[in-house]
Amino acid sequence: MDRLDKISGLAIVIIIISAVMLISSHVGEAVPEHDMRQKMAAADYSVVNSEMESGVNMIRNLIEANNLEKAGMLTQELIQKYPYEGEPRMMMGDIFMRRQEPLRAVPEYKEAVILNPDYLDKKTPLFQGKKLKVAVNEALEKIGKGVSENADKATIGSYKKDIYYLQRRIAGSCS
Repeated sequence: MDRLDKISGLAIVIIIISAVMLISSHVGEAVPEHDMRQKMAAADYSVVNSEMESGVNMIRNLIEANNLEKAGMLTQELIQKYPYEGEPRMMMGDIFMRRQEPLRAVPEYKEAVILNPDYLDKKTPLFQGKKLKVAVNEALEKIGKGVSENADKATIGSYKKDIYYLQRRIAGSCS
């Protein structure tokens, strides 16, 4: 062994010893408050979930009773209160579909799918794929008939963009 090999070997031994010392000095340094913050967040979510669930149930009852104006107002309140939940957006899309406005329902459904992709997963209880497919087909039919001719091309382009997005997501959903 020449001098370079001895220096390289000594350097490797020093690196291994320092790594072992560094690892052994940090063993057992868990941050307990991190787990506590996570538990607190989970506890808050269950309260939010129960509040939203009661609101969604009330909105469903209003939709079934065909009281779409009040259902729309309550849904807007839920959207404002819980902007990162997909269920209020899905309910708003349902309201627009009941009003025979599929072009206004599609962006709401798109937002719901973005916020919660489980709406397109057949293996979950949240699956809404068939309803979304009907909405997309009705919106395409409405654009094809030229019902929205009085709208400008940018608005129609926006509708088409949302429709095609949902079509791709429906086609690519779990089967």
